[in-house]
Amino acid sequence: MTKKIAMLLASDKFRDIEYIVPRAFFEQYGCIVKTMSSTQLSVGRFGFKVQNDMLLQEINVADFDGIYMVGGGGSLQYLDNILVKQIFEKFLDQNKPIAAICAAPRNFLKWGLLNDKMATGFDEDGEFSKMAVTYGANGMPEESVVIDGLILTANGPKASEESAIEYLKLLNIYHS
Repeated sequence: MTKKIAMLLASDKFRDIEYIVPRAFFEQYGCIVKTMSSTQLSVGRFGFKVQNDMLLQEINVADFDGIYMVGGGGSLQYLDNILVKQIFEKFLDQNKPIAAICAAPRNFLKWGLLNDKMATGFDEDGEFSKMAVTYGANGMPEESVVIDGLILTANGPKASEESAIEYLKLLNIYHS
């Protein structure tokens, strides 16, 4: 059965490589990828443009096998977005893996999804480590990819390939 992955992008300043590389891996392994955002058009930090397949309110979690949140500074636009938090909670409630890379795991921290869990994220500014303490996570920013249960976190652009492969393993479709 073909797996279907939703990729959440910021409307502006998502990290281009953290979208392009994972999507390429997902599609190479036969997954159907659908993008979503708060706007129809998302523009990356370096100008890569994505016409999104759907807006946030249009997703039906039952139609997807997992969701991957693309990082970059723009991903922080979702820190206080209740709808996005509820979408990720629904994936977990339905036993479906979720992922976030770079700055995006800060959303998971704030939403309480990483309480008592191991996680990594972008930490050059020290903010991920501070938030991990505040929100009760076991922050491991030196690790490129961390998986705890159904939650994958990755620490930045250099982890794009590894996070994609590890996420495919969570979906039980990667075979080396």
